[in-house]
Amino acid sequence: MVSLAGGAITTTSGSSVFITGRTVTLAPFTMAKYETTYQLWKEVYDWARAHGYTFANPGLEGHGTTYGTGAVEAPNKQTRPVTLVSWRDAVVWCNAYSEMSGKTPVYTSSGSVIKDSTNATACDYAVMDMTQGGYRLPTEAEWEYAARGGDQGDAAWGYTYAGSNTLGDVAWYGYPFPDSSDPDYGAHPVGEKDPNRLGLFDMSGNVLEWCWDWHDTIAPGTLAEGPASGTMRIRRGGSLKNYPIACSVSYRFGGNDPAWSSYDNGFRVVCP
Repeated sequence: MVSLAGGAITTTSGSSVFITGRTVTLAPFTMAKYETTYQLWKEVYDWARAHGYTFANPGLEGHGTTYGTGAVEAPNKQTRPVTLVSWRDAVVWCNAYSEMSGKTPVYTSSGSVIKDSTNATACDYAVMDMTQGGYRLPTEAEWEYAARGGDQGDAAWGYTYAGSNTLGDVAWYGYPFPDSSDPDYGAHPVGEKDPNRLGLFDMSGNVLEWCWDWHDTIAPGTLAEGPASGTMRIRRGGSLKNYPIACSVSYRFGGNDPAWSSYDNGFRVVCP
């Protein structure tokens, strides 16, 4: 985990989050250096299922084949990011990871810890208590703040991508996108490209990352935690099959249904 100081973030050129008239104040937090790997996902997933948790999707096992039907690879290949998990799966997994680690889960519904990602109502109307010590998805503002390097006064804040103006230095991205017979098919092991100034890897490219926020237009009065309601959830960072513009630190992907999953979409965690 990498520590970020937080603070008041003001207008940033090109950003759709740090816009004119909106000051976003972020509490200090820590963020995972890497996108959540399949290896970690599976360790927590197995523990969770033995402790009353239910998941809609098991996640992509290693390299696999199209849509994750292949077998688990050698252990080093399980350092690829987990994919084929929904926003709901990620929220429930964060609660399980918290409980397994002796931390207080962050996401609740009607006062109860959310443990079932097939329960759409509980997940989609989750209450997120950021004061608890557990793992959670970053807010969109936290994600962009971290991707830009965490210091609005530093030159790196204005880089096009997370850590560089040269995308190939910091990201796996498309096109062309190899087919399932190619050794480079699928998400790459985490940390193979250069990190940004904070030591965070793959904030641009490799896999898209789920954020907490509902998808909606950001306005000056929008809360730091994002819009109050919606039907779709935000993803950030671009992926190995996206054009360069989609891997920039300022690019907002259109929202996706919280039940949706894809072979180029994963997540990373934050906590206090």
